[in-house]
Amino acid sequence: MIYGLICLGVGLFLFWIGFQHWRYRHEETIGALEAAFLKATDDEPKPLTRLDWFLKYFQAIMGFILGPFFALIGIIVILNELEIL
Repeated sequence: MIYGLICLGVGLFLFWIGFQHWRYRHEETIGALEAAFLKATDDEPKPLTRLDWFLKYFQAIMGFILGPFFALIGIIVILNELEIL
């Protein structure tokens, strides 16, 4: 049951990450860790490269693929534990 809840939570989290990456795919965003380093050093962020843009799309697509997959696995495990399946 706990494994099913963990899979369901991971699936929903991955789907949410995919949605957030897809939502901001046309904007130049930076991560929280990079923002903290830049704030501490009073530096400006470097412009995004082609690899950065590719990885934004890749992360969004993988979130949309793996999120529902893990959520489905979690639901199946939970229903199996409750002996509904």
